[in-house]
Amino acid sequence: MYIVDDPTLALITRFVGDMSHPEVSDADFFHQQVAAIEAYVERFPPHERDQRAMAWIEANAMKYRQKWQKTAAVGVLAETRCPDCPLSGGDDRTPCAIHVRWMTLLRRYAASELSSRDYVKTSLELLTAHKERLRVSESHEAPRWARPVGLCRS
Repeated sequence: MYIVDDPTLALITRFVGDMSHPEVSDADFFHQQVAAIEAYVERFPPHERDQRAMAWIEANAMKYRQKWQKTAAVGVLAETRCPDCPLSGGDDRTPCAIHVRWMTLLRRYAASELSSRDYVKTSLELLTAHKERLRVSESHEAPRWARPVGLCRS
């Protein structure tokens, strides 16, 4: 899923999630959008449907895509777990308390209840408040993106 309309969401999905192999594909989006358009034009006489479909696309396509991207990203990220979370107790299925709170923030952002600025500010406050609990011991290998240059293990 390529996200172009929302820089904050694009950053979140690239940084937090593995969106190179998302659970939801762009093809799924197009099938759902076509189904939405077909459901809309179905109530019009056949000779008006093409024109009504074009009007729907002009009026709604961008908002539909943006909403779908947010919903899909939240769905994928809800399943993402930090592999070395010090709060999970080794449970790779149940999210830790901080992950649950972060997902609440992400869902509020996706529902446009929080601005990008408020989402980032509140997420950083959440991490800052729990930074000691979130320290990963040296026995866990850091993700590649977090390792200092030249110290990455192959």
